This record gives sequence, C-alpha cells and structure tokens, in this order.
Amino acid sequence: MTKSWNIAVAGEVFVDHIFTDFDHVPLPGEEVFAEQYHREAGGGTVNTACALARLGHHSSIFGVFGKDEEAWLRSRLSSFGVHAEHSCSSELPNALTISMSTTVDRSFLSYAGANRILEEFVVSPETIAALSMAQHIHFAMPLEVGVARVLLPSLRNAGCTLSIDPGWRKDWFLNTDNLDVLRMVDLFLPNESEAQLLTGHKTPEQMLRAFAALGLEHTVIKLGSRGAVALQHDRLYTMEPPNVQVVDTTGAGDAFDAGFIDAWLCGADLEEQLRRACICGSLSTRASRRTYRFALPRRDSG
Repeated sequence: MTKSWNIAVAGEVFVDHIFTDFDHVPLPGEEVFAEQYHREAGGGTVNTACALARLGHHSSIFGVFGKDEEAWLRSRLSSFGVHAEHSCSSELPNALTISMSTTVDRSFLSYAGANRILEEFVVSPETIAALSMAQHIHFAMPLEVGVARVLLPSLRNAGCTLSIDPGWRKDWFLNTDNLDVLRMVDLFLPNESEAQLLTGHKTPEQMLRAFAALGLEHTVIKLGSRGAVALQHDRLYTMEPPNVQVVDTTGAGDAFDAGFIDAWLCGADLEEQLRRACICGSLSTRASRRTYRFALPRRDSG
C-alpha cells in the first residue's frame, strides 16, 4: 500500500493555558502569581506531532476540535508543519488544560470537552481508512481494550507500526485488561509513575522485568531529569539526558516520544534510540512552552 504520510498521531487535542515563572504550585486555599502566561495548542498529540514535524517527518494529527477553537487550532498546527485534514469538528467546546510548570515538575487541570467523542471518531471506518495510510501511528491517548480490538488489528493488517503513550490516566493503568492493548502495539512509552501503577514495582529495572514477563518487551520508561531506561535481551540500558538550562518542562515527555519514534523508524539500535530521545526531551525544556517546538534541531541541520 502506498502511504500518504509516514506518521499519524491520534489522540486528545487541547487548548493550553500555560502559567510559568513562579515558585511553587499553589496549595489549597493559596494564591500564587505567575510572571508568564501563554495560550497554545497542546496535549501529547499536538506536542509529539509538532516535534516529529520538526525532526523532518510528514506528520498528521487525528483528533477532535471544538468549533469554538477549530479555526485557530488548524492555523496554529499548520504553522508548525503539522497536517490536520483528517481531524474532525464537534459542537462541543474544545478541550482545555490549565498548565502550571516549574523547572522541576508540572501540574495540569483539564476539561475533556470535544475529546469525549474521540474514541467514537478513531474507530469510524473513515478514520481507520485514513490512519491506514500512515507508515507509523502513535496513540497519545488511553485506548480502551474494546476500541483497541476493533482498531489495532485493522491497522496492523494495513502494514502500520504502532506506539502508545496513554498519558496520566490512573484508572486506565490500574485496569489489567488494558495489558491486552499494550500487547497489540510495537512500542509502549510510559513514565515512571505510570509504569509503577501498572506493575506495582518500585524500581525501573523491576518494572521493566515485570513488563517483559507480561509480554511487553518493547517498553521504554521515562525518568524525567534522570533520563530513561529500557530492557533488551535481559540487558538493562540506561541513558542520562544532556545537561541543559531548564526553562519549562511541559511537553518534554512528548518530545522524548518523538525522538524515540524517529530513531526507531530509522533502525537505530536501542542505545541510540534512548540517546536521541533524551536529547529531544531535554532540548524541549530550554524554552517556554510557546517556543519549545522550535528548540528541537531540524533534521536537515544535523
């Protein structure tokens, strides 16, 4: 099958309201003032698609836009070189997130909005047909097992490779039925807290060995400022990120995903995949959320 683009990213699309440059996330009953505020297209779907476009890929977003923000979102994504012709619109308000990011961590308060119909959208025959035109599909969303059993075999039969980063969904990770979803993809990219929820183990090595025993051998655990870790042929691979001046950590895990997928599709070995992923994740923290997508190096610039 001739592919129309090489990477599709399916998942939730948000309008982010981003607060930065403050000392700490407010405690209950406390008010904290941020020095910086930005409005931006966001969510793991947008972040990863933009990073992949920056790395030289023809990336396309599959999501649901609320009509109140649709025109602005499509224009904004186009400015980053991301295609969105197969995303759909909804009468529901667009999803939004309040993002509070410090140099060491971040917190989010989100409203689902139009993302409530995302699963219905991704399993429609029209969407499956369009997704099938991609070489690789990354799911920046928590696929429920019933949806996955309809969607993923069809995409595999079309010759697509698959990856998933469900994002922070505590109930999803605590539901062991979703292990079947993870067995249907090529790459699973959780962070440390998510991996701990799924396995019940405390150390990254224990988590990875538990994943391998469950048939999830292609799992990479993101460790934030400590880098990342993976297991292959019973050998543990660890990678520390480069030392950079951190400005904003929002989206670093999504940029990591893009770097790893990029290296994996290029056929790099696991150590190189981790190295390039950590570089992308780290570089994305050097600028504010408004400009971080341009902090990644273009493929043609080396």
